[in-house]
This record gives sequence, C-alpha cells and structure tokens, in this order.
Amino acid sequence: MSLFLGQILPYIAAVVFISGVTWRIWRWMIPRIVHNITLSPFPGSWSKAIVWILWQFATFWNLLKFDRPLWLGAWFMHIALFLMLGGHVMAFYTVGLQFHVMAPGIITAEMSLAMSDWIGTILGLIFLVALLYLLGRRLANEQVRAISSSSDYLHLFLLIGIATVGNIMRLFPEYHLGYAPVREYLAGLFLFNPVPLPDHSLFLIKYTLVMILMIIFPFSKLMHSFGFFWERWIVNRPYTEPARGLPGARLQLHK
Repeated sequence: MSLFLGQILPYIAAVVFISGVTWRIWRWMIPRIVHNITLSPFPGSWSKAIVWILWQFATFWNLLKFDRPLWLGAWFMHIALFLMLGGHVMAFYTVGLQFHVMAPGIITAEMSLAMSDWIGTILGLIFLVALLYLLGRRLANEQVRAISSSSDYLHLFLLIGIATVGNIMRLFPEYHLGYAPVREYLAGLFLFNPVPLPDHSLFLIKYTLVMILMIIFPFSKLMHSFGFFWERWIVNRPYTEPARGLPGARLQLHK
C-alpha cells in the first residue's frame, strides 16, 4: 500500500489533473463566440481589461457587490489557500529558509524557520475557519442548501480534512514533520526516481487526501478557479468591432 500511495498514485494524480484541466480549457476555447457580449462599461484597451480582470480576481468583486456573506468566507479561504500553496513551494524548496534567502543580512536561518512556521500556522487556521464558515452557511441557509449537491459537500469535507490534518501537524509538536524529509521525497518524484514516503501517519493521510482532490478537480466545480479567467475575458474584453454573427446565416423577415 505504501508503494502505491507514495510512488504510483502521485503520477496518476498528476496525469489526471494536468490532462483533465487541459481538456476542460480546450473545450472552453473551441466554441466560437458568435456575438460580442462584452459588458458595458467595457475597457478601451487590453491593458485596462487585464488590470480590471486582475482587480476582480484579487477582490472577488462580484461577490463583494452581490453576496457579502459568501464573500466573507470565500475571499479569506481563497487568499489563505493561494498564500499557503506559494508558501509550501518556497518552504520545501528552501527547507524553510526562504526569508533568510530574501534578506540574509536581516533575517537569520533560525528566524526564517520560526517565521515560516508561524505564518503557515496562521494561514492554516484562517483557511480552516473560512471552510467551516462556508460549510455552516451551506447548511444553515435554506436557499443555499436547496441548490447544494453531494459533490459540493465532498469538496468542502476534503478541504476541511486536509486543513485539519495540516493544522494538527503544525500545532502539536509530537505530530510535526520537518521540511527536509518531504523535500527529499518530492524531489524523488520530480526526478522520476521516487523514494519511500516519510514515515509519518498524518502526512500520509493529508497527502492521500490531496491526491484524491487532484484527481476529481478537473471534473468538478473546482474548475471555477480556471473558468473565472475565461469568463472574465469574454465579458470584460475590449469592444473594438461589431459582432460577426453566424457565418453564412441569412436573415429572413416574416410579415
């Protein structure tokens, strides 16, 4: 089982995730946009359109305008997730010394390790609280509960499980796992020379949940993280030419 989870399933999850996301994006790209549906007021240039799209991405502007309770949980959850993903990459690459690398004359190696642990713990707690808030909202709000599907709860419970295990590993020293063994394991995967998983039961649970999430990601509503940019491009792109309409179509008026 350890061989499968540590050296086979990661490659399956990576192939399914990358190919699935690529397939979904390709499906979005092939239909022809028959008419311009840019929303007014539309940006006058591509630079303005990109800035506006990035602003909407950073602030969750539509949610902020139309659904403040949902925005409260979704914004904090996504920001914490984004920062944690970046933090995981930097911390495992530098073995927790990323702050020392950025400011070697100011931040010592010991300070960098402490900062990495504290920032990761704070973000992990924010992420977990936001997820629990979103779950509570889904259960307590009758309208939201009525349109919720089993997959919505599955995604939330997977994320809550990952966040809970991660926070336990952070908050309780006896369950802590250092950066070095994880970096050695991940480096083996990237170099196609896999090594055994770290001997840590909670890491195994968290890692397995992450791989399950990667496998179902391309076929779920979680693709909204990519779909947002495609949808925003359609409705926020510069309006510079009239709609082309259906090619070869003829208009027939009925009396």
